[in-house]
Amino acid sequence: MKISARDIDHLSVTHTDPEAAAAKLLQLGFNLTPEGVEPRCICFQPDRDDVPNYIELLSGDATHFAVAMNVEELEGEERTHAWETEDGFEVDAGVVVGESGGPLPWFPVKHETPDAFMEPEWIVHPNGALGLMAIHAVAENPREAAKALKIAWGGQTEEIFEGCMMVKAGSVELLIWSPLAYQLEYKALEIMAPTELPVIVGAAIAIERSRPLQALLRANNVAFALTEGDRVLIAPEQTGGLMIEFMPQT
Repeated sequence: MKISARDIDHLSVTHTDPEAAAAKLLQLGFNLTPEGVEPRCICFQPDRDDVPNYIELLSGDATHFAVAMNVEELEGEERTHAWETEDGFEVDAGVVVGESGGPLPWFPVKHETPDAFMEPEWIVHPNGALGLMAIHAVAENPREAAKALKIAWGGQTEEIFEGCMMVKAGSVELLIWSPLAYQLEYKALEIMAPTELPVIVGAAIAIERSRPLQALLRANNVAFALTEGDRVLIAPEQTGGLMIEFMPQT
């Protein structure tokens, strides 16, 4: 399936217990859209007004993650969501979802109302999160997976270093790791490389500063690891299954 990709606009998280996952994400200092409406979303200020930037949390029979690629034109399933802001204003969202593709879990989306994911009260987070920068995946052969996605998305690829390929069609990067490279890069978390491949494993999120985030995590009894550049790493068990890498911008 070849499309005219614009950017990765969100990471889709399907979880067997989305409320428990939401509680964990709240402890990390994220601000989520209101309870009682699916999906619950962690929204960020996007680079482009017509391409959102967020993480969505859905309910499912199994926990898994997928990349949502923003496209201009798409025929598919139309989904509608409605949330209510703190002042009682109703926000409606319309999204067209297309068929899933390979070699990694991803699907195309077209947003009818992208501004629904940009409400001011939802894009400001206690942990200082600014935006989704990258999504991490693990594949047996990162080079081949990147090549296939380059063809599917019409994007660009680059070898970051041995065992890590980047695929990019906009501002949000997809980093595809070999099992060994992923395990070595995040050895501070003592993460075991996944065995069922390919799979989405994590997200990199820009934050304002590292130290206030560290203080918030300590106050909420959330374990974390520090690595080069004051990056803050959160293990999957602390988030509901997703490794999160906070990357300070100042």
